[in-house]
Amino acid sequence: MFRFLALMIVTAFTISACAVTTTSSGIYEGNAESGAIAAFDSGAIRLRQLDTVNALRLENGLPELQLSAELNASADTHARDMAAQQRAWDFGSDGSSPQSRAERAGFTGIVTGENVAETFKGEFFVLQAWLENPLSRAAILDPDATHLGFGWYQEPNGKLWWVQVMAKAEAPMVTALSE
Repeated sequence: MFRFLALMIVTAFTISACAVTTTSSGIYEGNAESGAIAAFDSGAIRLRQLDTVNALRLENGLPELQLSAELNASADTHARDMAAQQRAWDFGSDGSSPQSRAERAGFTGIVTGENVAETFKGEFFVLQAWLENPLSRAAILDPDATHLGFGWYQEPNGKLWWVQVMAKAEAPMVTALSE
């Protein structure tokens, strides 16, 4: 409980420190002054996403997720592909599904959900949008999920494409030793 409270306080300070602007239509632009996300540590961004998701899962009585390098790679690749397609959706330009992309990246298990988005200027803004959507929220809070992948691609003009993948890893095979 203390870890959750501490994480929420840090998150609140982090978000409040961002210069949030809105367009005339009221759409959040996030921290318009932050520039290229590549200038920030991608590992730290992924860990902040994982910590925030896990705090929410713990609050809802669910087990924590583990970060998966394979799912991160799958998410990064799909984010780049969405940018090439110029639409945020779950299908790859080659017809791939979230499951086939995860397998291609080396993940062994079942994809339980994938969330995609475009244009949000930071990982907290996109997570907030996903949590406000009932289907995206259900994917994040899927009790069967054991692993998380998080990736993005930023176009030269600054537009961001985000992908979050939840999956259940296969249990390792245990073989009994015969005497």
